[in-house]
Amino acid sequence: MEYNKRIKSIWLDSVTATINAERTQLIFNNLPLIQVRGKQNILKVNSIAFQSQNATNYTGHVWDLKIDRVLFNQNYYFNSDKNSIPTIAKFMIDSNQMYNSNSGGLEIEQQDINQIILLIKSNDTHGLIKNDVNVEMYVNLIIEEYF
Repeated sequence: MEYNKRIKSIWLDSVTATINAERTQLIFNNLPLIQVRGKQNILKVNSIAFQSQNATNYTGHVWDLKIDRVLFNQNYYFNSDKNSIPTIAKFMIDSNQMYNSNSGGLEIEQQDINQIILLIKSNDTHGLIKNDVNVEMYVNLIIEEYF
């Protein structure tokens, strides 16, 4: 059986998000309607970039990125932190490069997406702020729809 594939690219910039005080929750409310209609749909993180006054505000940490307000196939997702919000990336940025330890994808349901919430936290429990300096994050998500 041959499937047709359609790819949708979603760019999320922390500057355009509503962010809580700890900068651990980014709510993207101003998205255009994203219709997911494939027979099978896979959400993947394509790229992540950070920017701050000082790179040491985000380097040397392991980051955990979760996604909320997206319906996903719970039969194929298990998370050892016993949190039902799916982790879509776990990565580390050092002074030379980024290492992303997430090569898989999250199977999502057919749905209309008009809001995405990203949850981000470093291994030392801070969000996109370090030493009272904000860290900006840019994420590109890909949705592969198979028909």
